Amino acid sequence: MVAPWGVVTLPRFSRRWLLVAAGAAALAGAEVVRAAPPVGTPAAGSPEDLRARVLAASAGPYTGLAESSGRLGLPPLPQLESAVALVTATTRVRAFVASPDRFRVDELTPAGERGTYRRDGREYTWDHGFAQLTEVRADAPLRLPRASDLLPPELARRLLRLAPGYPATALPPRRVAGRDAAGLRIMPGDPATTVGAVDVWADATSGLPLVVAVSARADPGTPLLTTAFTEVEERAPDERLLFPRVPPGGGFVRSDADAITGALRGLDAPPPPERLAGRDRVSLAGAELPGVGLYGTGLAGFVLIPVSRDIADRAVDGAGAAGGVAVDAGRGRAVRLGTPLVTLAALARGRRRGVLLVGTVAGDDLDRALREIPDRRRA
Repeated sequence: MVAPWGVVTLPRFSRRWLLVAAGAAALAGAEVVRAAPPVGTPAAGSPEDLRARVLAASAGPYTGLAESSGRLGLPPLPQLESAVALVTATTRVRAFVASPDRFRVDELTPAGERGTYRRDGREYTWDHGFAQLTEVRADAPLRLPRASDLLPPELARRLLRLAPGYPATALPPRRVAGRDAAGLRIMPGDPATTVGAVDVWADATSGLPLVVAVSARADPGTPLLTTAFTEVEERAPDERLLFPRVPPGGGFVRSDADAITGALRGLDAPPPPERLAGRDRVSLAGAELPGVGLYGTGLAGFVLIPVSRDIADRAVDGAGAAGGVAVDAGRGRAVRLGTPLVTLAALARGRRRGVLLVGTVAGDDLDRALREIPDRRRA
């Protein structure tokens, strides 16, 4: 697709991305490289059969309106406000999904809409408030959490892919958006994760996910993040709706695919340790990012992101002001902030660098990881 408007190529990817990307891995689920476990043929109508149909139907097509509600208890953090709002407030989403590679999803706000488009191997974001369309990398292994991640089919796909070995049990059926929905519950058996239960209700016939609710281990009966369709149709959207257009007076910018790697490399961060807090580093899908590490398997994992000293200082100060606990990690300042579902830690060390850790693991694990991070520069 050739844009018929003026194009501005961004010379550098803003370093604020490095902070928000950390939240993406924990809250939206990082895409990782893992071998698929052996799968048998589940009995028809069983919870395992429903899980298989949910994963197949999540690809679409579908159109509809959904609403999510988050109560994760994260405080406002510097340059992470929009990402935190997705899991601490109510978000309304309009979806036009033809397939995982052809969709449009709009976050509806009182001020307008923020849209995400994906087609022809490219991804675009539209911000009504700034009247600007931005082309971004479609295959970034870590990225800013966005409203499309909260659609029931997408959130169900990500969470169930992270929990392939956990058994599924049946939940009572219910009516959702005028449809009969069958339910299943995944309860992680790993005591290291903060996730207590993942509940999914899907169309009883097609398997399309209609509701997803995530609870903490401390109280698996009380969802802290819930997303549900209020209206939904299982049909392909009009192709004209999937084409991003800029109105007269709007702007268009394009980010350089190599700028993310360049910004990370500019921090001069050392390679991530091969092991932290008793967990091996796992490979991210797509290109590896300098200094970034993902640790753990299933729903018990965390991500390490190198950031500038300025961002690290503000994260430490913000987490401390929100009730975070100071951690003795050797040289520098470190704070860990825990919520029932997500744990965050920040380390400011040296004149130029810092580190963020975010995950669905207990606070003690991130404390240990902070103490194990080597105090050295990239070789």
